Amino acid sequence: MSDQFRLSRPALMWQFIAIIAVLVPHLTHLPLWVPAAIAGTIGWRLMVHTGRWSFPHWSVLALFSFLAFGGVFLSYGGVGGVNGMVALLIAGFGLKSLEIYRQRDALLVVYVAYIVAGSALLFDQSIWMAAYVLVAIQLTTAALLAIYQTHNVDMGRPFRSSAVMMMQSLPLMLVLFILIPRMGPIWSLKMDVGGAKTGLSETMSPGDITHLTRSSDVAFRVEFKGEPPPQSALYWRVMTYPDFDGLRWYKGKQQDPRPQIAESLQMKQPTYHYSLMLEPTGRTYIPALDMPVSVPDGVTLNKDITFQRNRPINTREQIDLHSASQYRLAVNSSALNYRRELSLPLTNPRSRETAREWYTRAGSPEAYIRMLMAFYHLNFTYTLSPGKLQGNQIDQFMFSSQKGFCGHFAGSMVFMLRSVGIPARVVAGYQGGEWNPYEKYLLVRQYDAHAWVEAWLPEKGWVRYDPTAAVAPERIESPAEELFSEQENFLEDTPLGSLLVGKDSVLADLWLKWDAFSYGWQQWVVNYHRYQNDFLTRLLGEITPLRVALALVLPFMLVMTLVALRVFWHSWNNPKDPHDQALEKLSQRLERKAGLGRSPGETVKRYCERVADVRPDLAEVLSQIAGRYEQMRYAETDQLDAGKELLAWVRRCHSKI
Repeated sequence: MSDQFRLSRPALMWQFIAIIAVLVPHLTHLPLWVPAAIAGTIGWRLMVHTGRWSFPHWSVLALFSFLAFGGVFLSYGGVGGVNGMVALLIAGFGLKSLEIYRQRDALLVVYVAYIVAGSALLFDQSIWMAAYVLVAIQLTTAALLAIYQTHNVDMGRPFRSSAVMMMQSLPLMLVLFILIPRMGPIWSLKMDVGGAKTGLSETMSPGDITHLTRSSDVAFRVEFKGEPPPQSALYWRVMTYPDFDGLRWYKGKQQDPRPQIAESLQMKQPTYHYSLMLEPTGRTYIPALDMPVSVPDGVTLNKDITFQRNRPINTREQIDLHSASQYRLAVNSSALNYRRELSLPLTNPRSRETAREWYTRAGSPEAYIRMLMAFYHLNFTYTLSPGKLQGNQIDQFMFSSQKGFCGHFAGSMVFMLRSVGIPARVVAGYQGGEWNPYEKYLLVRQYDAHAWVEAWLPEKGWVRYDPTAAVAPERIESPAEELFSEQENFLEDTPLGSLLVGKDSVLADLWLKWDAFSYGWQQWVVNYHRYQNDFLTRLLGEITPLRVALALVLPFMLVMTLVALRVFWHSWNNPKDPHDQALEKLSQRLERKAGLGRSPGETVKRYCERVADVRPDLAEVLSQIAGRYEQMRYAETDQLDAGKELLAWVRRCHSKI
């Protein structure tokens, strides 16, 4: 079998570099056996290259393919999802490295490598990942160029050539990105990347929310269209907990026997329009400023005026919302519609008895609630380390420990309200946030998690009460880190996180600048499809096919002109090699004398053989010319002497013509 198209050693090495480069960003989501198997196939191919092993038989490759398919099927429960399909593609891509021998094998690997590199953006669209994918594409392009280069080319030449090509293509890439219309991004496809990662859950027991204060992870970012509300009004509603089993509050699945009545909402001014950028949490709930008054596309509105997606949020998502800071919720309803919000287990007898005594003394729901808030204000301490409660936890908290955080206060207050027949529920979400002055948006972290109370009152509907504000008003009126910074457990899970929060920290300021840059990347690059039409209208005026075509053609012509000028400048300042010039003059003379000019792309050796067939008297001289030329170009030693001898034989040939 001919070795004419066999890969050179540098080309084979570049193939391995490209395979590893495009595989690296997938290591975070692939099963461990996939990269291990690819490492094994590369090792096998290296052993073949050194001559120690042979290429595997087709039956072995078939067995490996079957095992790879079975492994992906078992790892993902099928191959129908995006994750399973990507894993199957990468597994087959790795197996193909065992067959790399000729140029056509290498070309297939390179083409698939481009697809594998791009698929990394399905799982991460950060600026770091985009930069890495560009590097991986450059390395893959270097592997492509190396396929067609000769055996004695150094390893660095394909990399340098690919770098030049990438720089030349960047302007065109930018123009195409700006002008070509698009649907939603491909990374909005449903991804099955596992369970919930962080954030609030569907249950709340003492310790759940304080656990989130150990993390400085970003929950979401908010950009207001206009002036933002004050810090004390930043209640981000996520979910409600209507059920209590004596130990935990939870969002149960059971329904009341009576049909549910939708909670009507009456809003007052001012209202706020804002854009919410969610971090991937693996959960379905969407925070909204209390109280949302419109439902965005693709979002379900629950009965308790909370938002929910029908799929987990596994990538950054941006949603436009509208909320009112003053509202009346379910005013025309009745307490009979809220049996779940009245139910209590037969526990905590002291709290029940005390609640009834206080309510009798107060005489009305509003007066009773004011009495409760005053009790919290006078007797309780806010702390992230309240100690463990046992037995009748509400009784112990209300009349013994009297130390806790928002989950303790909200849960105990709802219990006290239900004990006297006032429908109430715990609302979980976030409160406050940190203002980023560089891009003018609000940054809400996991340690901003909060819980408060909603109580239903006749003629007022559901009213928000926050007992935490009565105990520690600074928690509501100031950013959370100002209160938490003195707490022992604050940012316990992220020890270095304390360096990135606080007004006086240089690192915190640098982090805010970087987060602002990352936010801009997400806004204007990843989510560019949201703003493309408005941006093109400002850029081109009226959007017509002619203007779009000109906007596409003119930059392309400009880039091609610059490339042509560069080629011309290079040829002007880099004259031809004297040996090539001598051969060209010889070819021109033979063309004039006997019509034996050298054809385009014809090698020196083949040309000399063709001329010798017609002019046998020149055969010996032409043979020497071909031999000296190959020695000069491809031999590792004596290249200088070969060049001198080549010129001498060319002169001798001229004398014989």
